[in-house]
Amino acid sequence: MDFSARLVPVNGSLRPFPDAPASLFTPDFGQEPHLLVGREGLVSSLREGLGAGPRDPRFTSLLLGPRGSGKTVVLNHLGSLARESGWIVLPLDAGTSGVQERIIEYIGWARELHDAAPDAGAGRIERTSFRVKVLPLEWQREAVREMRPRWGLRRHLTTLADHALQHRSAVLLVLDEMQSGERPELRRLSADLQHITKNEQLPLAFLGAGLSEMKHTLLDDKRMTFFARCDRRDMPPLAPVDAARFLAQTARDAGGSFDGDALPSLAEASGSLPYKMQLVGHHAWLVAGAPDHPIDDQAAVVASREANRIMHERVSLPVWHDLNEAEQAYLRRLAELGGEGPPTQIAAGLDISSRTLGRVLAHLVNAGCVALMPGGTVRVADVIPMEGLKQIIEQENLHGGHEARSASPNAGRTKCNALMPRARARCIMTRGHAGAHRSR
Repeated sequence: MDFSARLVPVNGSLRPFPDAPASLFTPDFGQEPHLLVGREGLVSSLREGLGAGPRDPRFTSLLLGPRGSGKTVVLNHLGSLARESGWIVLPLDAGTSGVQERIIEYIGWARELHDAAPDAGAGRIERTSFRVKVLPLEWQREAVREMRPRWGLRRHLTTLADHALQHRSAVLLVLDEMQSGERPELRRLSADLQHITKNEQLPLAFLGAGLSEMKHTLLDDKRMTFFARCDRRDMPPLAPVDAARFLAQTARDAGGSFDGDALPSLAEASGSLPYKMQLVGHHAWLVAGAPDHPIDDQAAVVASREANRIMHERVSLPVWHDLNEAEQAYLRRLAELGGEGPPTQIAAGLDISSRTLGRVLAHLVNAGCVALMPGGTVRVADVIPMEGLKQIIEQENLHGGHEARSASPNAGRTKCNALMPRARARCIMTRGHAGAHRSR
């Protein structure tokens, strides 16, 4: 469906969907949802861990999961709760370099913010949602004013945490997109956090998030023991009942309703990823013209199709292009088997060593591309669903890419492709090679 026709000029500019009533669906990565579903147990556990202090393993936690699984949403939600409780929250992502410098800049910004804040209420003791007593403004003002630009990151964080300890509060460092971080920066941050939180037992909490592939990359780095020892949580998949509850409540709160089998149909189409659930609800709302009209079966069909298209462009294709040749070959073989099959049958159609197959399967599971079923079979998962996988394979076959690889005598000899941070390149040796990695 072409929505561009609904963009109309207003005083020389474009205003999208001018007649569409406000929707409570938020189909953007990391945006706070109207209702948090399927994550209640996870949020409750992490919240308890933060309130318990540095001796609780959950005081320093990592969220791992594929794109669209809701990691950033949970980080933002817990960060908001901590901020409302009077904590100093330092939110940033590792997607761009200069993590340590940006933490220090954020502290400088906090100094200006607190200096400009009024004194009304300062000195009032409150009980917070994390079960601590704080002086909400006074101690933060005192802490950030003590900071000096020439200090290093460890001293900044230690001073903040020490002030928090004196006032029975805490500091929360939130770090998203950790899989994209530069290793030297993250190693230094890991050492600082290990010293402040684990060794000194100061109230500096840490919540990080990244793709599940970190289990076999960043978390295997022996110089990042702090991150490796953080409490790890895999993002739980959404169930259809979660999606149905979310869609129904969100539409109802905005004055909308469902007709026929639209609600169960949309819940099923949402799959296991919260991002797709938001897309499905958002487009169903627009197509139906809600809340003036109920969301019916036809709107559900169109919305599901549009959500699939966007998921393919924004999630499936980027994940596919991040896979190496052996991992792509594994998915092609799985597609030949109809999307599900036992590991032995999958392996029979691939010229790949058993050692490499084990690594390939582990990476595909972590990336959310396949799932291990109770009966021992492997099934295509929601990050690259079967229809999307067929589309990718057909497109590549159209350009002769797959046939060319199959005809090559080295088709089964895939590259190692391991990341080499110092060289800023990936290893060109064959997977499973002996000795050190090589970039040329």
